[in-house]
Amino acid sequence: MSAQQRQDQKVPFAEIVSLHQEAVYRYLLRFTRNVPDAQDLFQETFLRAHRAYAVLPGDVDLRPWLMRIAINVSKNYVRDRQRRTRVLVDEEQGLNNVSTPSERTTDTEQAMIAREAARTLLATIETLPFHQRTALIQRQFEGLDYDVIANNLDCSPDSARAHVYQALRKLRLSLATDDHQSANISPQSPIRNRRSE
Repeated sequence: MSAQQRQDQKVPFAEIVSLHQEAVYRYLLRFTRNVPDAQDLFQETFLRAHRAYAVLPGDVDLRPWLMRIAINVSKNYVRDRQRRTRVLVDEEQGLNNVSTPSERTTDTEQAMIAREAARTLLATIETLPFHQRTALIQRQFEGLDYDVIANNLDCSPDSARAHVYQALRKLRLSLATDDHQSANISPQSPIRNRRSE
């Protein structure tokens, strides 16, 4: 088959966008936790993909290819953000998007604890090194297997596993530290206060 025939058999780019836009946007939104930035990165991802699509071999698996572009775009985002040293996460907006079962109950204390745990998790994810954060998001939120994550991060599947493991370990430590600090701050009951007086 000639190169021209392979080009003629390619799927139209608009169809690729409609097939994969949700997965790419979900990843970028989880990575940035900021709708305007996710939308900008989404556009940049598909603009780069469109430019490269003409020379892309016909046998390439498109989802990993698009995810690789999205990851590269998100690397640039992190680099640019560090250069500008500006805060991109609006805590209140991020927390409004997190729905926990305890928020549906009338127990205000439980809702506050759950909200604080969510805030701690989101803040910890935000501070993870790039490879750990990217691997965690792809594995836990996108459900990608380690071979695809490894391909996207240009590392071995064992390294991808290690990145996810280290990210989860840091999240657990962060929650354990937060729980310990909350226990030290929690108010004592009025009965204890009277006895200590």
